[in-house]
Amino acid sequence: MTPLSLEAPAKLNLSLRVVGRRPDGFHLLETEMVLLELADRLLLLPGATGLRVEAPPEDELPVDQSNLAWRGLVAGFGGQPELACLALEKRIPVEAGLGGGSSDAAAAWRLGRRASGASEAATPEELASLARLGADVPFFAAGVVAAAMTGIGEVVTPMEPPSADHAILVLPAFRLSTAAVFGELRDSDLATDRAAGNDLLAPALRLRPELGELLRQVAAAGGEPRMTGSGSTIFALTDDPDRAAAIGAMLRGVGVPVTLTRLRRTPAEIVDLEAVALDAGASAQGMG
Repeated sequence: MTPLSLEAPAKLNLSLRVVGRRPDGFHLLETEMVLLELADRLLLLPGATGLRVEAPPEDELPVDQSNLAWRGLVAGFGGQPELACLALEKRIPVEAGLGGGSSDAAAAWRLGRRASGASEAATPEELASLARLGADVPFFAAGVVAAAMTGIGEVVTPMEPPSADHAILVLPAFRLSTAAVFGELRDSDLATDRAAGNDLLAPALRLRPELGELLRQVAAAGGEPRMTGSGSTIFALTDDPDRAAAIGAMLRGVGVPVTLTRLRRTPAEIVDLEAVALDAGASAQGMG
């Protein structure tokens, strides 16, 4: 097995509706999602089998077989891998609605498929299986930059991303558990009369009223605030980089934590690190 590297991008939900619930407890969703340049990084290396995680100290992540990235790798290999070390560098905040764990699972699944010689193009059946790891996993595994998702996340319909590709992310210090937000969801929260918005905003606000102030601050800075996923990240989009920078500066000026990034225009690709090293060596010899 050669060393492989792959970015695991974050995502934004442009809209999110909860349209039902299956007998097995899974919620039925209608959502539109886009990839961001903000990304975790995964390395699959030959060596002692196991998982290594590099993450900020405030992000408490499991480093055993319960980790979503490891579960994705096992699914990609079709079983427990032998002599394969998965290294995960976390840059996406956890429990922030940005899909970091699901993206890690999908990226590890792709790495496992490549290492085992299987196709990285997920079939509808494989997307349905991956949805049981998390509703966002099929989107990340589908190899698209923007898509409409239905069912429990397993039906992925590619779409064109919006032209406004500069994203202002407000990242509160607190986090929101997806399970807690769905547990707080009420029938009155469901937006049956509109096609856009986020049905999880109302329950998130009940759990964390501070989100309301962040929404107001983003609007006061000139952005059109929305919440991604189950929160806690608030975001705004613009097609003007100067406007994005100005909104970010205004928010930082009042003490709001902000990250500026952009929407991805191409999916992340697996990098064969051995091939890259060989190419670099050949280039160096040519220059000599």
